[in-house]
Amino acid sequence: MIASIRRTMRKLKRSTSGNATMLVALGMPALIGSSGLAVDFAQWYMWKREIQFAVDQAALAGAWARSSTTSSSTYVSRARQEFTANLAATRGVTSTPTVTLGNYNGGTNNAVQVTATASKSLPFTTFITGGDTVVAASATATFSQSQTFRTCILSVNPTENRSAIFGNAITGGSNCGVGALSTGTQAIVETGDSEVQLGDIVSAGGIEDTFSNNGTIHEFVTGLSNPYAGLDAPSSAGQPSRTYSCPTFSTGTTSWTAPVTVRTVITYEYRRGANSNGTNITVTSGQAGYMAPSDSTTGPSTTTYYTAPTPGTTTVGPTNGTWENVSGSGQNRIWRRPVTTTTTTIGTVTGPVTTGASDGIARPLPGVYTGINITCDTQFQPGIYWISGSIDFGNNRAVSGSNVMFVMTGSSNDIRINSTSIVTLSGISEATLTGTYGVSASDAAKMKNMLFFDKNNTSDFDINGNATLDLNGILYMPSREVKINGNMSSGSRCIMLVSDTFWITGSANLTNFCAPDSDGGMQIGERPASVRLVA
Repeated sequence: MIASIRRTMRKLKRSTSGNATMLVALGMPALIGSSGLAVDFAQWYMWKREIQFAVDQAALAGAWARSSTTSSSTYVSRARQEFTANLAATRGVTSTPTVTLGNYNGGTNNAVQVTATASKSLPFTTFITGGDTVVAASATATFSQSQTFRTCILSVNPTENRSAIFGNAITGGSNCGVGALSTGTQAIVETGDSEVQLGDIVSAGGIEDTFSNNGTIHEFVTGLSNPYAGLDAPSSAGQPSRTYSCPTFSTGTTSWTAPVTVRTVITYEYRRGANSNGTNITVTSGQAGYMAPSDSTTGPSTTTYYTAPTPGTTTVGPTNGTWENVSGSGQNRIWRRPVTTTTTTIGTVTGPVTTGASDGIARPLPGVYTGINITCDTQFQPGIYWISGSIDFGNNRAVSGSNVMFVMTGSSNDIRINSTSIVTLSGISEATLTGTYGVSASDAAKMKNMLFFDKNNTSDFDINGNATLDLNGILYMPSREVKINGNMSSGSRCIMLVSDTFWITGSANLTNFCAPDSDGGMQIGERPASVRLVA
């Protein structure tokens, strides 16, 4: 049998007719197999492409959901919804996608990962493997949430390096944020390694790496701006011109007043003799030397006293007058003297009232001033003070004012807070701006709590060590360099600072850099939410 097969094969080998048919017959299994595999591969590729696109879109949708605090919790359902919406040929053969949070580039839970499979029996693959074909796909999208940048200290210089400088001995801390609009590569720097908390540290340029101990660094942020740019101070047109002065201390005059009634009764005594030591006699009407008695009442009339009177009735008398010869001669002379009794009644006392007194405290009124130099305790009355010159807060003088704003109208004048200045001030209210000065509601909303509106002055503003300050409001000085030196003492309220550049050094306390209205500080920009596919 075997020999017969061998002979047949040798004959076929020697034969030259029908070779093509033989080759086709021998290659047919490979041809059929490769054709089937090609069909299945095309199916695999289509599945892979479709579910890969679906998981990509699902990951992006989940990441967008996570990027917003309002939709963050819905990221799984949102991803699955988007996955299903992008299925066509594989609809019904895919698994429910697995949606999880992952970590990307050092972050925590800042990426959405989606995985899914498509599974179905294919003719050729099933013949070979005996099971369904499974195609898997996965995608990862990272996200960052939108963020509004708010600060309580802002440098608005657009280009300068070191536009915001912090010393290494500063104390306290403020989580209200620090900002710089400078695009310089070292816009915010520190001269040491202070670890006081600053909150968000935001810059259009670079930030020194050591600030990682002080808060969250956001550098090279685009779209930052001065929140008060384009805002103009209220007009001084029609406002009264005034001069600052200190009154002289005086105790004044103290007085009391009361209604007073006076009754006066006068009777007469008579004597006969060569002198007033004669014999007592009675003289009646019609006789020589007679004087009728009198009884008169005056008042009540208002009387002023300079010592406190006692209400009630007092009687003085009877009081004898002087003897007078009124008739006769020799031993028959008639002598007469008056006897007076006075009754005084003091009614309800009013007082004390002090006039002409001064406590020596200056109480300036709002208006237009050429300059203010504090030389006595001073209480600024509510309103706006336009100052074309300088203002000096003096030494060891208590200066206070509530609901006030100082508008510096010059370009090279000073604001002096000295080492022994004692200043308690709070910024102007929105209601005063609109009601008293006619500021529009939109501008008043921005300008509320403004304490200093100093748009054009370029000289340095220094707050020296040991000054006692209790400020509540906004110091808007976009053209000045501000230097806060030494152990400045501050109160319990909040200030915000906008300056061209600033330098906070010494042992200055940052605790009071906070928002006067507790609204989170000045909004200087925002970073929109971002999502990108990374795998």
